[in-house]
Amino acid sequence: MKKIVLAICLTSLMGCSAKSLNEGANQVRVMTVAPEGCTFIGEVSGAQGNYFTADLTTDKNIILGARNEMRNQAHSLGANVVVIEKTVDNSNDGLDLFVTSNSAGLSSSKGTYSSTLIGQAFYCAD
Repeated sequence: MKKIVLAICLTSLMGCSAKSLNEGANQVRVMTVAPEGCTFIGEVSGAQGNYFTADLTTDKNIILGARNEMRNQAHSLGANVVVIEKTVDNSNDGLDLFVTSNSAGLSSSKGTYSSTLIGQAFYCAD
């Protein structure tokens, strides 16, 4: 029983932090405009968060985790630049009561509960 409680506690704490940035991925620049004279490597994406861990993770860490995952993926492809093509941040405004003919529910999450980034990875010579 103690192992189960410990596992639940550790899982909850892991939901609080952003996905980490792999070694070398900090060299990947994130841009909003495609660079000139660079070689396209491929499409990359990053995501973090879900409805169940939203209350345990700050909005900043959810968005940063998605960005870190995208930069990690670009780095593993040999890219040094990512151009963000699309961002999707799912959120709600706090308490929400919903009622149907045979059930009722209450949502208590507030703020961003997941973030997804889609981008294009490039290699740009220095």
